[in-house]
Amino acid sequence: MEPTTIPDPPGFNQLSKAEQIRYLQSLWDRIAETPGDVPVPESHLLLAEQRLADYRRAPSQASPAYDVLDRLS
Repeated sequence: MEPTTIPDPPGFNQLSKAEQIRYLQSLWDRIAETPGDVPVPESHLLLAEQRLADYRRAPSQASPAYDVLDRLS
């Protein structure tokens, strides 16, 4: 997926950073309402399949997501 440059919506730069984030979250929520319409790069699908196969080969080696997040913070 090629990155694109799009102009800021009118007034966007006058919003506080918190308001900009809420604006972007609102846009993402609209997009996420129809997940089947969101394109997924082939490389992401291949990585997910590989990780699932790794997990199935050795489930005891997996860590719960919350443990991983705790380690990262």
